[in-house]
Formats: sequence, structure tokens, C-alpha cells
Amino acid sequence: MWITETAVPPILICCVIATILFVQWYLRRQTKYIAGAIVMVVLMFGFYLLELNIITTREQVESDLYGLVNAFENKEVDTTMNYISPRADVLRQLVQTALNLVTIDGELRITDVETALRSEDSVATTHFRANGAATFGSFSGRHPTRWELTWQKMGGEWKVIKATRLNPITGEELRPMSLK
Repeated sequence: MWITETAVPPILICCVIATILFVQWYLRRQTKYIAGAIVMVVLMFGFYLLELNIITTREQVESDLYGLVNAFENKEVDTTMNYISPRADVLRQLVQTALNLVTIDGELRITDVETALRSEDSVATTHFRANGAATFGSFSGRHPTRWELTWQKMGGEWKVIKATRLNPITGEELRPMSLK
């Protein structure tokens, strides 16, 4: 686990310290100040590389969200179903029906992703918007959607246990397969 969700705060702190040390070196011409400034610059790159290698729980859930969306839009049934909890029978049936009836034309654009963790990081809620062109029965066109997925950690993997479709403007709950 990392101390922050992003490496920006420690990088900014190192940048400020490096700047102060550089100014001190410029005023006094003592090598200890320039050496300290160089160490701070190296630490900035170190924090950046460390951030790239540490995946937080939120980042893992968001990565799984993008994996689920990618599998769905490519109609990869087994991969898509692997993201759904085996205990969520109704949701699994709904996803299977959607895979059979909905065809994504092009790519889905996922925006406004917000992930909240609870229950000691074993349950996550992801709120997002999915926009793209789709064909559903005789209806074809671009249709904005808004979703809230509830994930639960099962056997080291995140699985969707609940999916709620929301009105893109008001946020009220909609039936999953409606055309509203």
C-alpha cells in the first residue's frame, strides 16, 4: 500500500526542497546544497517510478471495470462472465441477455469514474458514464448511459455483485434494458 493515491504530493515536496536547496547553492556556492538538490530530483523520479509499480485497490477495481467493458464490447462471453459474481444469478442472466441483444458499434467511452471502498476494502462501488453507439433490437444510435457497479473481493479477484443503471441526468435508477 502506498501513502497516497498519486505520486504528486511527494513529488511536489521534493520539488520545493530541491528549489530551496538550489537557491541556497546559488547564493553560497557550497556543493552540499547542489548535491541535496540533485538528490531531491532523483527522489522525484524515484517516487514517479514507484507510483507506476504500486497498484492501489481503487486502481485495481478501475482496471477491472475497463476490462469488463472491453470484454463486453468485444462480446467475449466467458471473459465478461468472469467479472460477474457466480452468486449473482439474476445479474449473470441479465448480462448474458445483454450480450445476445446489444451490439456495440465502435468503442465505448468511459468517463467520470469514481470508486468508493468500504468494509475494510472488500467492497467497492464504481460510478461511471458509458457513451457510445449501440444497436439494441431495432434501435440503433448513440446513447449515453450512467452506471453504478458494486464489486466484492472474492478469492483475490474483484467480482460485480450488483449493477444499477442510472438516468444520465437525474441519477435515478432505471430498468437495465430500457430505452430511456
